[in-house]
Amino acid sequence: MPIFGGASNYAYVCARVKAKKSFLLTKDTFRRILSMDLAQIGRYLGETQYRNEITALGAKYSGATLIEYGISQNLAETCTDIINFSGGHLKELMARYLERWDIYNLKTIIRGKITDAPIEEIREILIPAGSLKMDLINRLIQAASQEELIDLIKEQKVIRVDEELLRNAISTRKLAALEDHLDRAYYSSLLSSIQERTLSEKSFLNFIRHEIDITNLKALLKLRAEGSCGEALAQYFIPGGMEFKLDRLTKMVASEGMKDVTQELQQSSYAEYMREAFEEFEKKEDVLSLMRALDRALLETAEKFSHLYPLSVLPVLDYILRKKTEVDNVRIIARGKEGGLSPEVIKRLLVL
Repeated sequence: MPIFGGASNYAYVCARVKAKKSFLLTKDTFRRILSMDLAQIGRYLGETQYRNEITALGAKYSGATLIEYGISQNLAETCTDIINFSGGHLKELMARYLERWDIYNLKTIIRGKITDAPIEEIREILIPAGSLKMDLINRLIQAASQEELIDLIKEQKVIRVDEELLRNAISTRKLAALEDHLDRAYYSSLLSSIQERTLSEKSFLNFIRHEIDITNLKALLKLRAEGSCGEALAQYFIPGGMEFKLDRLTKMVASEGMKDVTQELQQSSYAEYMREAFEEFEKKEDVLSLMRALDRALLETAEKFSHLYPLSVLPVLDYILRKKTEVDNVRIIARGKEGGLSPEVIKRLLVL
């Protein structure tokens, strides 16, 4: 059942998004930011599309905290803005996709509550751009006990959360299994909501399947880098990928060495965006370079889809992914500089 009425306004929304895309920070800008200190980065961002947030928070915060809170709020405002000027079926598709921020917010709140983080600290890094109402988000943040937190999470209707898994995660303070469950539940709900009634829905579904591929491949690389292997690790993968079905992933995770994994990657459509990373891995066995290359592959896939389907949801997804990547990059730079990392080390962590 559609959750919004009215006609889709693809031409208008795609034009608005194209204009927003022109304000994204360029690779050259990131190279300049890498040479700045935190105060200089804050001042620079205060002259860009982050001006309102940096100015509003500047009296309360400084340094990396100001930068992180400012860019997080800007990302939330950006996503909300897109939803607000979208209409009809396009608005429905965007609302479903942006429920990922509900998952992010639930993870952030749960982690904040079990570590006794201050309420304001939790609130400032949330990205309220999904379907969860601010009233419920505020009640979750202010929950006075574990039982109240669990009851409030059960109350929300956006995503079904396994109660036993939730209770165990909160009581043991081990959240990995719960977070994996939430990710799988999000993609399962998203895939089941796409009916393929229109070209836009079909292209949307294909892209989501590519995104699941990338998410699973990054999880696989992380597991292998930690020395984990065996078919039991298949439980960590999300069903529904485009090129990498669960049986193929299970075979990769059960293989003896990383060579088999990289060979499978080289036979995929993502290989064309990963050539440099493959070469670097051959020299240094640097899994991080492969993971960053997969992030770039997803961005390139989104851009390719946006050109193939210029009046669809794809140009909007392309922009949102690039905006999120920009925010992630700025956050990495700010926290890296705060931690005393060199520009060279920080640059390796960026997706450019």
